[in-house]
Amino acid sequence: MKMLMIVARDSMLSELEDLLRNNGINAYTIINNVMGKGLTGRLYGTFLQPDINSIIFSALPSDQAERAVSALAARHKDLTTHGQVVSLKVFTLPCEEHV
Repeated sequence: MKMLMIVARDSMLSELEDLLRNNGINAYTIINNVMGKGLTGRLYGTFLQPDINSIIFSALPSDQAERAVSALAARHKDLTTHGQVVSLKVFTLPCEEHV
């Protein structure tokens, strides 16, 4: 199994959920109001700087995780064709279910 972790702007959340659903992924956890600092700078979530991230976690069979990563990578490529930085990171980690 793999743990899929997607970090993206909160504004992309609906699109990402659609992409997951279209790739057969119907079970995941979303953590909202995630702040931090990365390639696009610091996220403050304030009135003057309202950007905020969300994180999606999903434990999947390895083949399903690979399909999802391919779809997410294709979407990322589509968004970056004009040279803009897109706040979307995708990670996979080994995952064991214990209970």
